[in-house]
Amino acid sequence: MRSFLQIIKDELSLILEDKSILLTCLLAPIFYAFFVGSIYKDKDVSDIPVAMVDLDHSSLSKKIGELVDSNQKIKVMGSYSNMEEALFLFNGLQVQGILIIPREFEKKTMNLEGSTVELILNNTKFLTSNDINKGVQQVMLTVAGGVRLNYLISSRIPTEMALEQAQPIMPVIKSVFNATNNYGDYLLPILLVLIIQQTLIIGFGQSVLHELVHYKTLSDSKINFFGFMKIMLAKSSYYVVLYASLFFLFYKVIFPYYHLDFKGSEFLHFSMSLAFILSVMVYTIFLSTFFKTAIGWTEIMAFSTYPLFLVSGYSWPIEAMPKVLQIFANLLPSTPYFTMFNKLSMQGASLINIKSEMAQLLFLLLFGYLSLYLRFRYIYKKRVIQVKSQ
Repeated sequence: MRSFLQIIKDELSLILEDKSILLTCLLAPIFYAFFVGSIYKDKDVSDIPVAMVDLDHSSLSKKIGELVDSNQKIKVMGSYSNMEEALFLFNGLQVQGILIIPREFEKKTMNLEGSTVELILNNTKFLTSNDINKGVQQVMLTVAGGVRLNYLISSRIPTEMALEQAQPIMPVIKSVFNATNNYGDYLLPILLVLIIQQTLIIGFGQSVLHELVHYKTLSDSKINFFGFMKIMLAKSSYYVVLYASLFFLFYKVIFPYYHLDFKGSEFLHFSMSLAFILSVMVYTIFLSTFFKTAIGWTEIMAFSTYPLFLVSGYSWPIEAMPKVLQIFANLLPSTPYFTMFNKLSMQGASLINIKSEMAQLLFLLLFGYLSLYLRFRYIYKKRVIQVKSQ
């Protein structure tokens, strides 16, 4: 069996010769960090251009235009009498939305009959479209509340009681951990971590499969589990150092570039990141034993990025998922790590605040190692039976 040093030398040769592994593990994380991050670079935008089509030409419709324009995130570029002019600007990307006030809007609104206001949005940039949608909704809710208030006062209801009836529930929004209250600051950090995770899974998995196929490691009757793990340990040494360095690079360079703050302990962050890297690598070795080619591995793992993110509990609460998905989600190292990362980066959490997620991550590391051992024993017994049958 090859020595530990020889395996390390072989792995270095493989990384330098195999352009797929080299590109996936070294260049892809940096490229995608800037490529994907560029979508969210201008996370907090202002003066988003919007056109207004006023078919009512009433004092109320003009007031709505003024209120929408007063929103710091929206800039009304002009009021038009027909859709053709507004659509020309919209299709030319000169405006990102069109607000349409229908005919008889003021009349129906003041008579409490109700009237539909239409909003056309350019959803290619969902951050800006969300800001437009939110700003217009706030204006319409304010106008609706004012109309109800005037109606109640005109009905000789006392002003204080009219205020309570016009808006019985007053929303109070206080941003605690996401101070800018936008998707970019919340989503971008975890997308950067997801890039690191997926490139590690794909690149390291290709290396493991090269070992299993080229050297036929699992078919070697002289290799026991601890010999197999020695080979995997030697192969993984480069990836541990590389991805620990990538986490450091992302934290020190990429995060500041996108104006993302990291409030938690650096030591705690890097310690948990190292445990996360080891957990992902153990699971990668385990899963790669079910594949026969690096191409098949790459194809499957590349399409797993979005599903793994969705079930991690970051974008949707795990408790709201079906029971089967809850079990699956809690077996993923990314589930506790994403939660820890969010608590550390945004909330400035300390050790006591993440102890349950830390225990879960360490348990999953142990569980992955045990699963890999059982998988090796199964393959070993299957190999023995095949040898005896021959």
